[in-house]
Amino acid sequence: MPPVDSTPDIKPGNFELMYSSKAYNRIPVHEYRSKETGLTLVIAEVEGPVVNGFFCLVTEAFDDDGLPHTLEHLIFLGSETYPYKGVLDLLANRCLASGTNAWTDIDHTCYTMETAGSEGFLSLMPIFLDHILYPILSDEGFITEVHHITSEGEDAGVVYCEMQGRENSAESRLHLTMARKMYPGHCGYSSETGGIMKNLRETCNNTKVKTYHKEFYRPENLKIIITGQVKPEDVFKALEPLEMKIRSKGDRGPFTRPWQNPCPPVESSENVIIKYPSDDEKNGIFSAAWRGPSAVNDQYTLMSCSILLKYLTAFAVSPLQREFVEVNDPYASKVVYSLSENSESCLYFIFENVPKAKLCLIKPKLDEILANIVENEDIDMERMKNIINRAKLESLSNMENNPHQAIAFMIVGHMLYGNTKEDLEQRINPLVDLDKT
Repeated sequence: MPPVDSTPDIKPGNFELMYSSKAYNRIPVHEYRSKETGLTLVIAEVEGPVVNGFFCLVTEAFDDDGLPHTLEHLIFLGSETYPYKGVLDLLANRCLASGTNAWTDIDHTCYTMETAGSEGFLSLMPIFLDHILYPILSDEGFITEVHHITSEGEDAGVVYCEMQGRENSAESRLHLTMARKMYPGHCGYSSETGGIMKNLRETCNNTKVKTYHKEFYRPENLKIIITGQVKPEDVFKALEPLEMKIRSKGDRGPFTRPWQNPCPPVESSENVIIKYPSDDEKNGIFSAAWRGPSAVNDQYTLMSCSILLKYLTAFAVSPLQREFVEVNDPYASKVVYSLSENSESCLYFIFENVPKAKLCLIKPKLDEILANIVENEDIDMERMKNIINRAKLESLSNMENNPHQAIAFMIVGHMLYGNTKEDLEQRINPLVDLDKT
């Protein structure tokens, strides 16, 4: 049977079709780019009545002022066309939306909305995008939302209180220290994009926020990801007023894509002790991290590393669980792994609830176990096969239960570190790589 052409038969106007593919060989995915403004639009035809929008920008910061996170909060305080706080959520309710939201990660910021049906989505989307590209960013809004001092002399502000609640937790201090050791020197991966309290009090200001917005919140750096049943021509029509406004603003100057500089190398291994405030002085956390393969040009090896880490930590029979947890005198209550998908990735284990006296014993024992696996112990291929099959089932289950988020995260990954249609197809069809493993 000849292959079916999934390219949509539409008149795209200013938008030209870049890619057409299928996620999991089932859900059509089309990417368009505006020839005049550089806006990128991705439509994934997920079945069902709900339409989701993910408006994503690649962001990079080299300090701890928390400019990406601060700007994310200030976006919701009003735009040039809608200069009032709360208007966005008020209109969202009238468009049958379950509110609006956003998150800030180390390498991108994403704004989200969800509506019942495409009509409300197409009405709300241009208003949300106007907030993103043309916010007010008033000094009064910055003082109220980010940091101010109350009449009682206490530090306050939504952003400040949010960071105050987690800055000195064991997990946050561990993660930030590990990032700074794994990505030394001038590298955005070592920054605290949420902002640290000292910087929010002393060095973060609205002038810096405006400069940051001008640098990164540009049409060329914005990817509009829509998942659901919506007609591309209706989206193009809804975006026309925004495109006209972008053109009316004139030349924006040259744009340099973030995350293009190579990460400085890790010169040597290092043991670091981190102290943190805690009610419990009996237990601590241990982590061991390594630099891994690139998310830009070695996606298959990166996926293989995640399978290997799962083999080492998942279930009671795994080597690390067996040696550290399932013993008479446990070294930890749990051993888990994580993987940071960066331009040069970071792979790490975390040992939770480690008795303080055993914190110094984990590294030599871990080195011994890993060396023994490499030199003496054979990989249990039957168990490895089961783990790969389980990974396939988990991937399919995630696509079935959360198709909107699953596809959006894959496209965000391609936005950050992909360059070609082949990169996109590799990300939205992970079962192909799992079958090769």
